[in-house]
Amino acid sequence: MRILLLGCGNVGANVARQLAARHPELDLVLGDLNLAAAEKLAAKLGGRVSAVRADVLDAACLDALLDGADLVFNAVGPFYRSAVPVIEAALRMGVDYLDINDDHDVAETLFLDPSWQQRALEAGVRLIIGCGSTPGLTNVIARMLADRLDSVEEIHLATAVPFVPDLLSPAVVDHMMHITCGDVVQFVDGEYRKLQGWGGRLEVPYTAPFKHYPAFFIGHGETVTLPHCIPGLKQVSNRLGFFPEAGSKLWQAMIDLGLGRGETIESLGISPLKFLTQHLSSPAGRESLKIDLSDEPWAVAMRVEVRGLRGGAQVCSVLEQHLQLPVEESEDSTADPTPTCARLAIEAWLEGRVQGQGLLAPEQCLEAEAYVRAFSRETGAQFIASETTVQDGLHA
Repeated sequence: MRILLLGCGNVGANVARQLAARHPELDLVLGDLNLAAAEKLAAKLGGRVSAVRADVLDAACLDALLDGADLVFNAVGPFYRSAVPVIEAALRMGVDYLDINDDHDVAETLFLDPSWQQRALEAGVRLIIGCGSTPGLTNVIARMLADRLDSVEEIHLATAVPFVPDLLSPAVVDHMMHITCGDVVQFVDGEYRKLQGWGGRLEVPYTAPFKHYPAFFIGHGETVTLPHCIPGLKQVSNRLGFFPEAGSKLWQAMIDLGLGRGETIESLGISPLKFLTQHLSSPAGRESLKIDLSDEPWAVAMRVEVRGLRGGAQVCSVLEQHLQLPVEESEDSTADPTPTCARLAIEAWLEGRVQGQGLLAPEQCLEAEAYVRAFSRETGAQFIASETTVQDGLHA
């Protein structure tokens, strides 16, 4: 079995480490524009791991790399640039595709245009989109909670992240500005609607040790794929906020100043976004944004709320995940659970446990209960479940 893994950044490298350790029988090909980085990682992993130079914007290069592959895993961000070119190559070469896409516009392009499903079916390939932590794990949790109800009307997602300048890498800043500036997709009253990113402020009641924090609309794939995959939904929202609230206010200030704009300022030869990504990578930039976190948990909270009917009663079911951040980062660890989420999805594909054909979202094709249990077991993430039932106007 041959897997082409594109992208040897933090997430891609950690997926490669996990796969090489657990599946030494795989022919794992690491592709990156930086061949030296791919070769260094391949040499360290050893076994049947090899390295190639990969340019995801070069169609001929992609076709050559996919020739003979059984699966291509795309970890090259930003996905609003990389996803469609690699998917097109997978369709041409008849190779299954899996990624960790976290850009709403990619999900819109694929899932709101029926031609992509038709093309995938005709090519005999599966295109599995958004298998990270959010989207990915969030989708699967929503599906798990929805399956416990007779019908579902609303799904609301929220994430609380500590505002830590050291975690704002250039790639993270680029992505965050992409999903918070301008209009983003939410599902309102049974329709996809474009709403202002970082708008829709809502106080989210996270459980201890977290507090109630404000959260704001972001552009992620869940608000596109969940209504596509779960019948009867009327509302799907996705929000994120930094804590303490001063972090969210700083982010709003950067948006208001136009620092998320990608157009080059001719007199400077650089865009505001490029300046911001570089500035926040510098010691001075990071120091300027430091916020006191001494009274806050060193962890991330992710909340999935599903509302619907069971036995004629209105039910609000919530599953909240608390994931501790590492005290120190090491080469083979990451604060982001995405590598583990992606590897679990790849293993489902390897073991023939991916359900469905053609264009697929995680909530369609992964067995929800088993996936969530495996994630909890391997990461030590804490899950806190609660449920409220309302019948005849009274809380049961």
